[in-house]
Amino acid sequence: MTDLTPISYAETAHTSEKFLWLRSEPCHHGKRFRLTAASGQQLTYRHPTEALFPARELVDMPPKRLRELEQMPNHSPRPSDQPEHPLRWDEECLRYTNQTKINFIIGVIRLFSLFGLLLFMPILFLSSIYISYLAAQYEPGNIILSVLNNFDWFFFLSVFSFFLAGWVGANLLYRLFPDYTSGFQPGPMWELNRRTGMVKVFANSTKKSTAWKVAHELPFHEFDCYLQSSPTSQGIAQYNLSLVHYSVEAHVALVGMFGVTSRLDQLAAWDMVQRFMDTSQPLPDSPQWEQFRSL
Repeated sequence: MTDLTPISYAETAHTSEKFLWLRSEPCHHGKRFRLTAASGQQLTYRHPTEALFPARELVDMPPKRLRELEQMPNHSPRPSDQPEHPLRWDEECLRYTNQTKINFIIGVIRLFSLFGLLLFMPILFLSSIYISYLAAQYEPGNIILSVLNNFDWFFFLSVFSFFLAGWVGANLLYRLFPDYTSGFQPGPMWELNRRTGMVKVFANSTKKSTAWKVAHELPFHEFDCYLQSSPTSQGIAQYNLSLVHYSVEAHVALVGMFGVTSRLDQLAAWDMVQRFMDTSQPLPDSPQWEQFRSL
């Protein structure tokens, strides 16, 4: 039976007052590290008490989906493989890793094929009909038959078969080999631990030999949060968060977990992370943590 005993916090657990502690070590950041990890606007520390969370949380875990999960047989907020899973979001820690390269490649193929079927093929069909119609105007006889005769069916069906094969093939791979195609990297990339108040940055999550090897384990209050921006192809600014240690070259790219969204959404994410790590407060009032609230 799954142990649902509430967690106990270590002496190193984080509270918002620790952000006021003096920092004794000098900064050892190199120029390249500052340009990539520590660029952008440094956000201030807060003591958030309001229920702020990114809007995408309601998309990822709407209340209706939460009720469905709770009613599933053998559902537990603490599954047996939870401690060893490289992706984790619960009352104890936030842990993140990327998908495998195979999963990413197959996902791109499926998305590209779906785009071709739903958008490119109708455009190709209409443009081919129009070209055939223009050519049929100079031919005697029934114009409809002339359009059908001038239509390049071989080319159209070849392109259609190409996109259809990509979409069907990708879905079959996901269905027949889920462990191989839908997996995550062997180890996590980073972890924010509420119980210990520590931030872990792992060495290399892509290789089994180095998976789960910790490169840095540092207190959360020694990290600064930077709001980084990058423009879209239309010139619209999008934002993401980066946690950077004030002294050593250790950083946590929160973009994988919270995505690239609006400025307000990222500010809400920073408030939510601070409240999650602050053991003097309850878990953030977000649907994602609802099932862990009693733990």
